[in-house]
Amino acid sequence: MTAVDAAWCRKRLAALRGRKRRRQPIDRLAGQLAERVEQSRARVAKRVEAAPTPRYDPALPIVAHRDELLEAIRDHQVIVVAGETGSGKTTQLPKLCLEAGRGVRGLIGCTQPRRIAARAMADRVAEELASELGRWVAYQVRFRERSSPDSYIKFMTDGILLAETAADPFFDRYDTLIIDEAHERSLNIDFLLGYLKRLLPRRPDLKLIITSATIDTERFADHFDGAPIIEVSGRGYPVDLIYQPITDDSDKEDPGGRDLYQGIADAVVRLGKADPAGDILVFLSGEREIREAGDFLRRRLAGGQIRKTEILPLYARLSSAEQRRVFHPGEARRIILSTNVAETSLTVPRIRFVIDSGYARISRYSHRSRIQRLPIEAISQASANQRSGRCGRLAPGICVRLYGEDDFNTRPEYTEPEILRTSLASVILRMLTMGLGAVEEFPFVDPPAPRMINDAYQLLFELSAIDGSRSVTDLGKRLARWPLDVRLARMVEEGARRGCLEDLMVLAAALSIQDPRERPLDAQSAADQAHERFRDEGSDFLTLLKLWRYLRELRKSISGNQFRKRCRREFMNWQRVLEWFDLYQQLRDQAREGRLPLSGRHGDEESIHKSLLAGLLSHCGLKQPDNPGYSGARSREFFIFPGSGLFGSSPRWLMAAEIVETSRTYARINASIRPEWIEELGAHLLKRHCFDPHWSRRRGSVLAWERVTLHGLVLVEKRRVAFADRDPGEARRIFILEALVRGELDTRASFQAHNAKIRAEVEALEHKRRKRDVLTDEHALFEFFDARVPESVNSSKAFESWLTGLGDRDRELLYLGHDVLMREDAGEAPGELFPDTLLAGGHRLALDYHFEPGHPMDGVCVTVPLEYLNTVDSGQLQWLVPGLLRDKLIALIRQLPKPIRRSLTPAPAFADALLEALADRREEPLLAACATELGRLTGLEIEMRDLQEDRLPDHLRFLVKVTGPGGDVLASGRDLDALQESLGRRAQRRFMDRQGTEFNRDGETEWVFGTLPEQVDTPAGVPAWPALVDQETAVGARLFDTRDEAVLSHMAGVLRLLRLAIPDKLRYLRNHHGVNREALLAWSARGGAAELVEDLLERSLAKTATELPGVRDEEAFQALVERTRSRLGHVMQTQAKLLNGLLPLYGQAALALQGALAQRRPEAVADMEGQLFDLVYPGFLSDLFPGRLKHYARYLKAVLERLVQLDQDPLRDAQRMALVEPWWTRYLAALEAGCLYDEAMDAYRWLVEEYRVSLFAQRLGTDGKVSEKRLAEAWKRTGC
Repeated sequence: MTAVDAAWCRKRLAALRGRKRRRQPIDRLAGQLAERVEQSRARVAKRVEAAPTPRYDPALPIVAHRDELLEAIRDHQVIVVAGETGSGKTTQLPKLCLEAGRGVRGLIGCTQPRRIAARAMADRVAEELASELGRWVAYQVRFRERSSPDSYIKFMTDGILLAETAADPFFDRYDTLIIDEAHERSLNIDFLLGYLKRLLPRRPDLKLIITSATIDTERFADHFDGAPIIEVSGRGYPVDLIYQPITDDSDKEDPGGRDLYQGIADAVVRLGKADPAGDILVFLSGEREIREAGDFLRRRLAGGQIRKTEILPLYARLSSAEQRRVFHPGEARRIILSTNVAETSLTVPRIRFVIDSGYARISRYSHRSRIQRLPIEAISQASANQRSGRCGRLAPGICVRLYGEDDFNTRPEYTEPEILRTSLASVILRMLTMGLGAVEEFPFVDPPAPRMINDAYQLLFELSAIDGSRSVTDLGKRLARWPLDVRLARMVEEGARRGCLEDLMVLAAALSIQDPRERPLDAQSAADQAHERFRDEGSDFLTLLKLWRYLRELRKSISGNQFRKRCRREFMNWQRVLEWFDLYQQLRDQAREGRLPLSGRHGDEESIHKSLLAGLLSHCGLKQPDNPGYSGARSREFFIFPGSGLFGSSPRWLMAAEIVETSRTYARINASIRPEWIEELGAHLLKRHCFDPHWSRRRGSVLAWERVTLHGLVLVEKRRVAFADRDPGEARRIFILEALVRGELDTRASFQAHNAKIRAEVEALEHKRRKRDVLTDEHALFEFFDARVPESVNSSKAFESWLTGLGDRDRELLYLGHDVLMREDAGEAPGELFPDTLLAGGHRLALDYHFEPGHPMDGVCVTVPLEYLNTVDSGQLQWLVPGLLRDKLIALIRQLPKPIRRSLTPAPAFADALLEALADRREEPLLAACATELGRLTGLEIEMRDLQEDRLPDHLRFLVKVTGPGGDVLASGRDLDALQESLGRRAQRRFMDRQGTEFNRDGETEWVFGTLPEQVDTPAGVPAWPALVDQETAVGARLFDTRDEAVLSHMAGVLRLLRLAIPDKLRYLRNHHGVNREALLAWSARGGAAELVEDLLERSLAKTATELPGVRDEEAFQALVERTRSRLGHVMQTQAKLLNGLLPLYGQAALALQGALAQRRPEAVADMEGQLFDLVYPGFLSDLFPGRLKHYARYLKAVLERLVQLDQDPLRDAQRMALVEPWWTRYLAALEAGCLYDEAMDAYRWLVEEYRVSLFAQRLGTDGKVSEKRLAEAWKRTGC
């Protein structure tokens, strides 16, 4: 029976036995079984009779072992055949199996690691059996098969046999399997060997032959329980090894460059001397090295050394025409520059010499970066021996190794199996779908590392082929049916879901083959130009689709021969194009079998790219801001491959079909994408980190910021999300804390307003007492609401919904009371200590308390409407509020100068005594009263300036907030004087504007004001003071908010009205002023004559009209006019005489100070110049209080007297000047600080001047007694 029939019969026999046990009829089934057995026996007999008779070439070394091999095949289920290349293993073993009676009950399956070898070996064996290909000898490579029912032998790639496990898990179609070139240890070979290890006990009729070069054959034998090893000697000649290290091989990561190429050139010359006609095979690591080495050899060996020599490349991507030149040699000597493709299965004819660089690009998977790399690595000893064996087939050969013998001896013995350096995802998925159990338990020849198994599982999870428990998903089962890499299968399945299946099958087919576009070394520009029309700057995948559509339409429109020619002309490999077409058709057939929709329509670009992205989630990258590179998954960095259409455009986000590490890590076949696509398709892979959860009053819910990453690649840096979706329990906690405990909930429910009111009352106690010991902590409030609000409530919407369903009584459960909000030990804050208002300037002003040290609003804030600003006395505000007065007194004592402070310890005790002493002095400014009482308590002289209020903590000084008409804050600060300085005029206008029109008049030139009362009350009950206002060319009337302001304005207004009443008198006096020429000459150094006369006239008017404040009606004003007319001239002449006496003295002093003395005594001269400047200046007459001008002559004479004595005793002058300086500096500082210049200040100023006279010109006498004690007393009276 055939193996297939035997399997069928076993199943039917089991069914028959089951029916028999159940006492069911079996006749029909038994008849079918008997009929099938007879038919199968007939088929076997027919195949035995028709089997071809093999003939052998006795020159092949394996033929010498024919009997031994036939016996082993008959007697053992598994044998291992070892032999070097050329021994005839591949072509003769299938014929030996035929001779041994194999192939009649099933096919003799022969696997090859490469498609080209499978086709070539099938051709060769068919030729030896005198059969056309496809009859007795079949072959199958990916999506291409030639076979017939009469076939006995089938050559195929190992991948094809592996794929057959899905439909034929017991390999029932075969009675013999030959796994050729097993020493290459590809992933497919290792999986087949493991699969067969399990299968053979269940298929005792199945024979297995493993062929290998003489490399670690014991490992294969041990894997199959000690299978016999039969060694067949290779056909060859001795090979001489020459070690010729290049001068610098220190760069083991990327060997190459001039030293390597020079080493090759030297070896070529050396071998040319041994045999000028012998072909040379040079092994290099990659296409770039091949190209550069070829260019170097052409330059280096130009002329006689390279005549009649061809330099040919050989690598996998080579075009078909260029490959034919390698395998069909002409007459010329050849130097073939090859990668490791010529190392084993491809036999390059006519090779006499080998030059081995010792390196190759080895595919290696990085479990850390998930990248399949192609780094340049030193080859193993076994690979080196394979290379050297290429040159001993025709005659004795020579192999030149461009590395040292010691280097060779330290290299690994064998190349690491591919399973240990590749991704296992497709293998594991197939194992899972086939029910072969865990990969960790699969009998691999060399079990893969756990980390690589883990990587494979992670990739399958990434593709949604397995779930979190590593069980196959429905999608995974569908993926396993596709004859594609698992990533490509995922793309196709997603394309079916998104309505672009046709496009994805085209792209999956394209990504499964070598690029059909060719770029020959000698026509790169022409090839680029031919391919440019298909280029899409945003997507290499769309480029492939454009190319596909063009080729498909072209194929329909012209003949096959014309199509081939057109492909060559346009730099397309027509065989790869046909392979593309065939693969696409096979995928269509697969889709049809799976009943997937085949609409024939093209999908939109977004759907296509999303489908691709489903298989490339870990192949995404984000453009780095500071260099051309991209940040990819798991912190890797890569660059766009120069051949990509996206090279140079640098999109922000891209995906790549593959990321391969060569000299750099390159992304090949790329497309621009959007990060939201990654988030959509990779939702199961994303890491979402929520941070900073917070209550949003506007949205009525708890929000948070979310950071979204995929394998470390940041997709979303910061996005607002609903936190309840991530952590409903924590969202409820935040909702209760923020919305309910802290009152940040917008609701119309009555409990919120009630709770806010009660809370405000309790918080106000804390602010007044300046202690956080009244309001209960938030934990207690949280527990209050936590016990009442359901677990499901975590937002405003949910809360309102719950609240709506409650009755009125239940809603009152959310009402807070003082007993809940206040701590048990919290007391009250008496109103008399912390009042809510302050009576100042006749107005009741609101007080607000704020306890927050360091905050601008800390302390007590008094709100002053702008119109009342000028009525508030800064001295009154110094008293603060009773509850804080003691703290303020303690602070004032502690900041006193140290000599005084030492006598006032402990400060709290003195503050208590001071507080009692101040009880009856509330009408005075606090600082003045404190200075007096502290002096009385200690016996020390304490001045008010020693008590510096501006150095106190903010909460011990009122914060004054000035508000405008609408309640807007115009200004605020703790310096009332400064606020009045900056806003005083505006406050005054506001005060006036708010009063009635009775006292608001403008533009009057006569007394039309009736009788002006000195004080009135406004409609608001606030006192005000009517007064005239000087408007320069006229006079007006206003109400003032302070008496002092009113008096000054009224005097100026009456004086202006007086000027308007006597214009003729004033004109006369300006022309007959009485100031002589000598005085005017002395004055000219300070100003003009007209200016002096006007100042004199102003002073004379002031002296004449001394009763200005009392002029309140027309009768008094007219009396003033008459008196002024009669007395003004006399007064002006008297004042002029004083000027005539003092100004020449001023001139003498000023002139003396400009002499040589200024060079000798600069400090003293500067002091006297300042003194003169403060005595005589433009407008000084108007500034002088009455009775002061008559002393000016004495002051000036004192300056002249000091000048005389200065040169005689400069040391004494300096001592006297030092005595005056602190008193004068104090005066200047007070003016700078804004102290009012009143009568007390004027008295102090001229007392300092008298003190100067007493020190520098005592003989001139003084106006009264002068001493430092009297100066101190006078200063105290100023209140500054």
